[in-house]
Amino acid sequence: MYVYSIRIKLLSPGDEGYMTQEERGFDTCQLVSRHWRISYDMPGRDQPRVEEVRGDGIIGKYPKLFEGHANNYEGERFGHLQPMERVDGPFVYQSCTDGDNQGKMSGSLQFQPGSISDPSGKIFDAEVASFPLQFPDFYY
Repeated sequence: MYVYSIRIKLLSPGDEGYMTQEERGFDTCQLVSRHWRISYDMPGRDQPRVEEVRGDGIIGKYPKLFEGHANNYEGERFGHLQPMERVDGPFVYQSCTDGDNQGKMSGSLQFQPGSISDPSGKIFDAEVASFPLQFPDFYY
């Protein structure tokens, strides 16, 4: 099993790659869904085993991103989303894969400008660059 942590934030002034509200076209956005592509190296095989994971939200959460903080919402995307808490800084979550072979993981997160209940633009994808699934050289 591999455990990983993802940090999601709307860039703020001073962050590398920052764009103003006018440049990006929205002041807030809310996570709608995720898509993961997990490739496991298979000893003795030429091709990796690939799993695709798609679903609404992330672990039942639909964070709404603001510059500098996130508001956490839980519930059903097409039901009622309950505001849960304000998180200063990025929204952070941890999850795990069920594979026992090394490999890599990549994907995308889909966001709604404004919010799911009050959209202010077209849904867009934020790509998540590939990262390795491997055991560290040391544990602490």
